[in-house]
Amino acid sequence: MSRRATAGLTALLLLLALPAAATPTRVLSMGGGGDYLEDVDNVRRWPGTLATYPDLLLLDLGRQQVSTARGQSLGAHLSLDAADRFGVAGIWLYDDQPGRDLGLMWGLKRERWQVGLQYGYANRVVANGVNSSWFEETRVDLGAGLRWELAPRTWTDLACDGAFTRDSVAFDLVQVVNDDRDLDSFGLRWRLFHGLGDNLALVPCVVWERELNYERVGAEWFGRPLFGGIYSDEDAPANGVQYLDDTSAFSGGMGLLLLPDPDRMLQASVTWSRVERRLSDPADGDHPDLLRQDVSTTALTLRLGGEARVLHWLTVRGGAWKTMSVSDVGSYWDNGDPWTSYRGFSDDDMDASLGFGVHVGDFDADFALADGAPFELGGLLTNRAGHSDLW
Repeated sequence: MSRRATAGLTALLLLLALPAAATPTRVLSMGGGGDYLEDVDNVRRWPGTLATYPDLLLLDLGRQQVSTARGQSLGAHLSLDAADRFGVAGIWLYDDQPGRDLGLMWGLKRERWQVGLQYGYANRVVANGVNSSWFEETRVDLGAGLRWELAPRTWTDLACDGAFTRDSVAFDLVQVVNDDRDLDSFGLRWRLFHGLGDNLALVPCVVWERELNYERVGAEWFGRPLFGGIYSDEDAPANGVQYLDDTSAFSGGMGLLLLPDPDRMLQASVTWSRVERRLSDPADGDHPDLLRQDVSTTALTLRLGGEARVLHWLTVRGGAWKTMSVSDVGSYWDNGDPWTSYRGFSDDDMDASLGFGVHVGDFDADFALADGAPFELGGLLTNRAGHSDLW
């Protein structure tokens, strides 16, 4: 890498007050909005940044769901040679995380650019012995990313990915779905880091994503039973229905990063998003008169957070975010006749998070105070019997 490019990247990382390694927990502690931060947590969404973070081992304990931890992962970034000629390899193993079992990555840094490639594999099987039904999804993800230095303090990231999926659904021992799809699920992302001075950076970001897969659904967008008024309690599908879920999302926003000094950072962002979700083609053929559903949601999310290194071994963090949204919901019958439609608004509540990081030599541990603490840790801290009670 050229001396100019190395100096530019170093200046940018110092400007953003970021350690060489961080985690999803750090991002959550500061209020979320990870796309606006330069962070190792971004690598799997922005493969072109992998070569920036070599020689790391990362463990995520996940989040608590009911009585088990979900989303646990173990990853490693390994330099393939001391001279950086062959780049950086990445491998990730996941446990109980939908759509992810294994991830492989490779990144290369040359002069003013970096490139990254990504491969992912997952197989998910859900069985219901009550009505002899099962659902299986096999998924292969391919992705690529590019980072390009436009100026010593200006970098841009591009990322794209697509999925090859195969869904099989059986109901009462009869296979009702056997569906192969190529690249119907995809993501396209762009962002720019631009240093406005010695202590300020501007980060615009645009994301377009689509997910198409079968999901078991029992309630509509706002939690009401999807089958209310159609079936009696005895006839209603007890565990929901396997719908084809087609979700498209577009978002655009602007982030602002402030570095008063090398030990403190503040971040603020505003994001506008539009999500279109369509539930159609129920796979469970025993209920041909099930409702379909369309939901369109427009939202504006405001985030504010920061971190400060108060001791050489301790960093404290905090954040808050507020989302204001409106959703138009329409339900209709198989023949297209409308059944009901209405508009829903989000609550005016503001969410908050706290966290801290512990630094001992080359070891960093990040912690966040929020519900969903892994291994029932939240209940332990608050002396309550709930699985993940904290706030």
